[in-house]
Amino acid sequence: MAGSLETDTARVRAAASRTAAAGSARLSYGLHLGAPPLEAREQLSEGVVDFAARVAQVFRLLLPGHIRDGLRNVPEALTRPHEMLYVGATELLRSGDSWFAAPTGRDPDGPRGHLDPLWPLDALFGAGGDIIEAGTDTIRDAATTHYRLTVDIAAADQLLPTGIEVPEAPVRRLRELPAEVWLDDAGRARRIAIQNAAGNRQAWKVTEFWDFGVAVAITPPDADQITTADPADLQRIFMGDSWASSPPPPRPTT
Repeated sequence: MAGSLETDTARVRAAASRTAAAGSARLSYGLHLGAPPLEAREQLSEGVVDFAARVAQVFRLLLPGHIRDGLRNVPEALTRPHEMLYVGATELLRSGDSWFAAPTGRDPDGPRGHLDPLWPLDALFGAGGDIIEAGTDTIRDAATTHYRLTVDIAAADQLLPTGIEVPEAPVRRLRELPAEVWLDDAGRARRIAIQNAAGNRQAWKVTEFWDFGVAVAITPPDADQITTADPADLQRIFMGDSWASSPPPPRPTT
């Protein structure tokens, strides 16, 4: 039975905090291309998150399939998942025994990048007041209530101590994005979908959480184990030494 608008609004607005309060979870991140429904999507990564430490460990495909399909002679390294750590705002890519930091220029203690699988959870902090209950679903054996809403990115920026990043503009130029969220009986987000803020507006970022409270032991490398990646590093990792004189591979934009 549908709840009152006031109750639904309060429940959805509390969901991001309740999800993070679980301490840890398993997660997956993917893209949905086209209009909802959002069940069919391309999964890009899967792993675990320690919410309190702001650390996620995932195995991620660095180039979405819909981009790979438009390229010829795609190197094998771009067709398989790579281990990545998201430590606060820092993105770390593992290559053998080495770790490379993406050269983003961001403050390590600042907002997460928009390609971070936890970005949709940050955006949910800006849940607006136009929330509509859209039914019920079962997600990974959990009963959920499905809501449609708009997230206000500037509102999320005000609520998050680190702020929030958007892909194509300073955050206060961007206000509202369509979103959908599925909450379990405890009010935690099981699935969050946010419409992409740049490029193809029919692309949705979709993150799922399950196994809340799972034991997580993520040990980020020490500073002396991390190298800031330059184009030559990326060419070697993605393309192999024979591609050293070629342009670096494209960075996904969705």
